[in-house]
Amino acid sequence: MTTGWGRHPEPNERRRHEVERQLDLVASVGWRAPDARLRLEVPEAAKASVRRAMRELGLSVGTPWAVIHPGATAPSRRYPAKHFARVVHALAAEHGWRLVLTGSSAERDLAERLAREGYGAAVSLAGRLSLAELAALIAEAPLLISNNTGPVHIAAAVGTPVVDLYALTNLQHTPWRVPSRVLYRDVPCRCCYRSVCPEGHHACLEGVSPERVVEAACELLAASKEGSVRTTVDAVAARRVCAQRHDIRDRRGDSDDADEVAAEGGP
Repeated sequence: MTTGWGRHPEPNERRRHEVERQLDLVASVGWRAPDARLRLEVPEAAKASVRRAMRELGLSVGTPWAVIHPGATAPSRRYPAKHFARVVHALAAEHGWRLVLTGSSAERDLAERLAREGYGAAVSLAGRLSLAELAALIAEAPLLISNNTGPVHIAAAVGTPVVDLYALTNLQHTPWRVPSRVLYRDVPCRCCYRSVCPEGHHACLEGVSPERVVEAACELLAASKEGSVRTTVDAVAARRVCAQRHDIRDRRGDSDDADEVAAEGGP
């Protein structure tokens, strides 16, 4: 066992993804990983259980569908439920998607309330899945739409594209090396490292329109089917900008819309 102090450049000099930080720590004692991607082995029993549930729900190959995870432990990282409701309604009613809502038992009421916005095209499995089954479901899904919380990193580990509603509390935790759209509104109080919005306005997520989320989901699903994902702003560059406290603007030049990082989540 080796003990000692390692110097970290965050947050003043530069900002690394959390995966990079951990790999650099291992490298400091002479070990390097041959593959820096996240990996998660899903148990066969969980896969079988989820596939049975998918058949019962009518989710088959070719059916446009997605998993939506609307909860998060930290209030600062929760996209407003009223916005999620509009996302569910639009994807189901206007685009013909099937939607599966997930969450913990404590989030069951939220997930069921949002599922009702799908008018029969959305179902809630909140509180009904084990962690292994949640991972299996995300692995089977064509797309995940989620707050920046655990399921996003499960998606990165199983290779599922993700639309990440990303509170600007800490830009070290963006999706790692997976096709993604990272959506937020840039704010002066970004990188606050708080679990509760210290300003009380929650503007970094409140400012992301439901229409932008729907657009990002449709773009990402289409790009994934075509086998190519458009990258408009590198996620590493976005973390550096956050470290320097500069504004990040959407490449499309529309400053009234939500800012976006569209990337494969890592260098």
